[in-house]
Amino acid sequence: MLDAESPVLTTQRRSAIDTPVFGWLIRFARKKPAGAIALVVVVLIILVAIFAPALSRYGPNQVFDEVNPNYKPNPSLAELARDPDVGSRLIVNGLEGPSWEHWFGTTRAGHDIYARVVWGSRLSLIVGLGASAIAVGLGVLVGVTSGYYRGPFDLIAQRVVDALDAFPGLVLLLLLVQVAEPSVRNAVFAMGVIGIPTATRIVRSSTLVVQSTDYVEAARSLGATNTRVLFRHILPNVASVVLIAFSIGIGAYIIFEATISFLGVGPRGVVSWGKMVNEGRANLEFHPWLTVFAGGAISLVVIAFSFLGDAVRDVLDPRLRGA
Repeated sequence: MLDAESPVLTTQRRSAIDTPVFGWLIRFARKKPAGAIALVVVVLIILVAIFAPALSRYGPNQVFDEVNPNYKPNPSLAELARDPDVGSRLIVNGLEGPSWEHWFGTTRAGHDIYARVVWGSRLSLIVGLGASAIAVGLGVLVGVTSGYYRGPFDLIAQRVVDALDAFPGLVLLLLLVQVAEPSVRNAVFAMGVIGIPTATRIVRSSTLVVQSTDYVEAARSLGATNTRVLFRHILPNVASVVLIAFSIGIGAYIIFEATISFLGVGPRGVVSWGKMVNEGRANLEFHPWLTVFAGGAISLVVIAFSFLGDAVRDVLDPRLRGA
């Protein structure tokens, strides 16, 4: 048996610590402690969304009730005036405060708030990641080709982008969601379309800078094709900008989803933090738990992705790397 201080185990520990990924994480945590904390929060949120069935304790739509001890089959009007629940066999345990049984309390309908907050993380991550992937993916396609080839294609593409950007984001989002069925898929697609102008302009401006560098000019003078220049020189050098736009955009799309769900036009049939905040408004004075925990979850996720995106920008942007 190997001793705890044996050279073999010591070498194994050092080799595990000296891996490139682990070393990068250590340097990242030292340079950007706020970004490292945000990264931990983001990883925890992703794990919560993945393992929601195991972590939620209860189902998101499970109703908690109990037998009504004062139940009467045919109550009179006077009895109903004294006790509106006298004619019900079961009493819903609604608007309960935090307890050991219900960590965050219950909603008016008797649902466990903690369970719904956990399940709501899935929708937020699906919307944030999906919409950001669509916006950045199409933004890279249009921005790189537009900035590299320029000419008539650049003129037409940028006018289309300007026309799309002329509509107010929230109004266009509500229009797209209402024209189609208000499902998760349509909401993700609509938010992704709204983000295309911003992503396109960011990528196009980076492409214009990269293609004017000496190494790109040298590659062209050596006879490199446009395809080779794009994939070997342009795309690798705008990858950091793409990653930054993707990470920062996630929080914005989560806010968008919460906004339309708060307004009652968000995806149907799923648990949404924005919808929970709206449901808790009516009882905010004497039962603020639904709004507090759902709103706190939105704030935590958005702040975490924003801090992480800022830290990634500072690390990957050569102009800010030494700051």
